[in-house]
Amino acid sequence: MTTKIAFLIIITLFTVNCEKQDPADKVLNEMSVQKGYKNWYLETFRCGVFVPPSYTPQKKYPLILFLHGHSDTTTWNMRWYNEPFLTNDPCIVLTPKCPIEETNGWGNSWDPRASPMMQKTFQMINLVKQALNVDTSRIYIHGTSMGGIGTYGVIQKNPTLFTAGYSECGSGNAEIAPILAKIPFWIFHGSNDYIVLPQGDRNIYKAVIDNGGKQIRYTEYPGVGHNVWDYTKNENALPYWLLAQRKGVVHGPPDAVTNFKETIVNSRKIKLEWVKPTDTTKTDNQIWYYKIYRNDEVINEADYSITSIYDTTVLANKSYQYKISVVNFFFKESKQSPGIYLITGSK
Repeated sequence: MTTKIAFLIIITLFTVNCEKQDPADKVLNEMSVQKGYKNWYLETFRCGVFVPPSYTPQKKYPLILFLHGHSDTTTWNMRWYNEPFLTNDPCIVLTPKCPIEETNGWGNSWDPRASPMMQKTFQMINLVKQALNVDTSRIYIHGTSMGGIGTYGVIQKNPTLFTAGYSECGSGNAEIAPILAKIPFWIFHGSNDYIVLPQGDRNIYKAVIDNGGKQIRYTEYPGVGHNVWDYTKNENALPYWLLAQRKGVVHGPPDAVTNFKETIVNSRKIKLEWVKPTDTTKTDNQIWYYKIYRNDEVINEADYSITSIYDTTVLANKSYQYKISVVNFFFKESKQSPGIYLITGSK
């Protein structure tokens, strides 16, 4: 049986008219749905399935699962549907839709049972894996709000399925820490989120660290409320970090920066500059962020795209030592640079 015939049989058995437009499927700003996006169905359960227009069954493709927040069944034009990903690393993307009346949503990590929508999502993943050539070493998950809560639950119920993931304004049971410690994961929350309190994510992060986890990062935006997605969209490294994760690949530390130097602007402001590692042919030099140390404490995690920062928290007539290291996409940290010693002035 050819791949094409098998694909058609599977779609016939498990879906109904994937070309039709569901009335509940709002399209942002009346924008046309991206080419490659279709609605697939398991009975009444609807799931957006994006297949790159360049798809060929002779090639394996990463699979991304996105779990939306409560009642947000909009077909968003996600970054994965566009360049540079369509050319450089095309992905199959699943965006299942949870009806508002489903009070258990995507489920959670406190209940050992999978919610009905989580069960349907697992079935849809299996359907897609049968129909399309999925790279099982590259299956990713991320979710927002209810979907962030569900992300933890999905990983708990199927701990070996996913390669990496991230959650936005979610929450979960800290007891899943031994499971979460085994996969690369990035947590985002706003400090002023009063809809899903940040303490849940803080607890999970601490529990993973306490369980020996070395592949987790927590980013909390000061003063930000529940709309953390408005801030993660500006995390330039996020999509590249996610897609860089692969099961079964061992990585080493990146090269260190060079030419780390300082300029004393005034008694309350120091400019730090550096040159990033130049050998970009090394996979381990995929820079995620820089750690800036002052007197052996991390004061800044600078984005990979910049090569200078200002420290405006210094005091007059004080001595400081600065160092910098590189963290790559695989949580490996380079050697720290030689220390820079300085004394601020009185004015």
